[in-house]
Amino acid sequence: MSTPPHHPLPPFGSVVSCHICGAIPAVHTVVRGHQGLVITLRFLTEEGAFCRTCGTATYRRMTSDTLWQGWWGLLSVFAAPVTMLMNIGARSRIRSLPHPVGNLRPQLAPGRRVLARPPALAIMTVLVLALATLVVPRLIPDTRPTFTAGDCVRNNAQWPEQDLEEVGCSSPEAEFWISAGDKCWGKDWLLYLDYSAENKALCAHPMSK
Repeated sequence: MSTPPHHPLPPFGSVVSCHICGAIPAVHTVVRGHQGLVITLRFLTEEGAFCRTCGTATYRRMTSDTLWQGWWGLLSVFAAPVTMLMNIGARSRIRSLPHPVGNLRPQLAPGRRVLARPPALAIMTVLVLALATLVVPRLIPDTRPTFTAGDCVRNNAQWPEQDLEEVGCSSPEAEFWISAGDKCWGKDWLLYLDYSAENKALCAHPMSK
């Protein structure tokens, strides 16, 4: 029966400690940030050995700062997302560490997670509003009536504005009767194409004719 291989413990002093607080274990990594300055830009880095606590605090601070400082330039619109994507690897290495022990100096406070901080909340609010502006109008059904030649309508607005409503041709409220658009003359009005049931030009003739 063979003896399993023995892995000796690393000698004293070979364990990497956090360069901020001195705790172990730690991992060497680079956390990045970006600042857009309208006509120029800056790439920021913090490199060193981080414990889980100090590394998390550094990642959250630099990523949060990038979220509100990283967009003020043409190139920064592309550089900021790339910077935050590059931080994913550093975040993964830091999170894989166990909780640190033996710190010799005060540790950094991790604070709130990135998505719970004001810069991220502000960006998410802007994105939601932009999405709502683009999508919601498409989801609201168009309630504008449509007409065909021979219908009678009245206009609830002042021409040339059009807010047309269908009424019976024998009704005293009828102001105009509808015909094909190529038959407009004189004081007739060409209707908005949205009012046409067949997507063809229509003309509104005063009922006095």
